[in-house]
Parts: sequence; C-alpha cells; structure tokens
Amino acid sequence: MMTRISILFLLLLSTTYLIAQEAPAETAAGLYNDGLAHLKAKEYSAAYEKLMKSIEIANPDEDAQVLGLAKANGSIACYYLGNALLKEKKYDEALAKFQKGLELNPKSYTNQYGIASATDKKGMVVKAVQHYLEAASLATASGKADRAQRYIDRAGNKVGVTYGKEKYDEAIAAGEIFLADHESADVSYYMAKALLKKGQAADAIEHAAKAHALGQGEDEGKYIMAYAEALEAAGQTSEAIELYKKVPAGKYAQTAKYKVETL
Repeated sequence: MMTRISILFLLLLSTTYLIAQEAPAETAAGLYNDGLAHLKAKEYSAAYEKLMKSIEIANPDEDAQVLGLAKANGSIACYYLGNALLKEKKYDEALAKFQKGLELNPKSYTNQYGIASATDKKGMVVKAVQHYLEAASLATASGKADRAQRYIDRAGNKVGVTYGKEKYDEAIAAGEIFLADHESADVSYYMAKALLKKGQAADAIEHAAKAHALGQGEDEGKYIMAYAEALEAAGQTSEAIELYKKVPAGKYAQTAKYKVETL
C-alpha cells in the first residue's frame, strides 16, 4: 500500500509531465522578437543565439518576413561580436563572425569592412585592400558616400604603409588592385617607387607620370622627383634632367639640384 508521500510524489511527476507536454513550441517570430530585444539591449551574444535559431526553424514561405528580418538583425549582431573579438585580438574568430554577417546580409558594408580589418590585422595586405574596396562599393550602393571614401582612403593608405615596410611585391600587388578602379596620386607614387626598387623602371615611369599629373600642393615636389628618378633609371637622362629642374623649393630641391649638375 502506497504511503501518502509516495502518492504525492507521483502526482507531482504527472503534473510536471503534463505542463511540459502543453508548453507552446518556440516559433520563428517569438525567437526573432527575443533576439531583437537582446540586440536593443546590446546583449549581442544572446541576440545572435536567438536570431540564428529563428532563422534555423523559420519556414521560408510562411515566415518569409520574419526570416528576412532575422537575417538582417543577425548580421548586425555579427558585426558587433566581430568587433569585440577584434579588440581581443582573436582575428580568426572575428573574421569568421564578419563573414557570417556578410552571408546573412550580402549588402552589409560594415561586415565587409570588418573582414577587411580582420584580414589586415592578420597581415594579409593584398586581400585587405580588396575587401576595403569591396566595403566601399557596398557603402556607395547604400548611399553612404562619406563612409565609402573613408574605406577607399584606408585601402590607399595600406599601399604606402606596405611600401614603407619594404614589402615591395605586396605594395605593387595591392596598388594594382586599388588602381584598377580608383585614382590616387599617392598610390601611383608608391607603385612607382616600389617598381623602381624591383628594378622595373619602364613600368615605374607610367605610374610616376600618373602621380605627377594628379599630384598638387605641398607634395608636388615628391611627385616630380619620383617621375624624374624613374626616367633616369630607364636611361632617359635628358628628360629626367628637365624634370629635376622643375622640382620646387623644399625637401627635394637640394637633391634635384645635385642631379642636374651631375647627370
């Protein structure tokens, strides 16, 4: 014969089972709403978890709107999580999170920029420049012209920094990617200088001439100087001398004067 305690225990188990059976199943919409609430609270890990689960169980036909919103906001969560990982110097993990964000929303210029930044931190300069420019293209398409220009400037700056580190092959490869769709006096200048370092004077002339044509203001002297140096290296001495004569007063004037007197 059962004791009173045993009977109560069995009733408790039975009640728990019934409650579990009757609990409503999670829905894509419910998970999305939870994820959005976490996102607004800047609880990015929790937001990502809920939004990913919403995407996982969403019916592409019945939950089409929820699915689109979950992907868009999941992409935002990825961006913030990726940035946090970058600050922790977990570059591979950050890269994976930014890539997931771009997968969720192919128009996300912020995640594309994150990919560029993570790639840059990993020392993959050529790929980084490519991704910076892709981020700029996406930003332009989104009507963010100022943001796009910052990304383009960042890409161009990497060419000069890479040249300064004496990584001439990488500077040339990165410069070629940049100049395929953009113009920059500085990028053309560093391309010319890197090509000269590699003994490719004929190719350097083309980029030095472009830098000279585009370069104005305080840096005009360095552009003229680089063009003259390329011509000199290619054996075009008379043309080089004429350019050396045009170097204005300033940083390069003394060297240019010496070249005119000795060539």
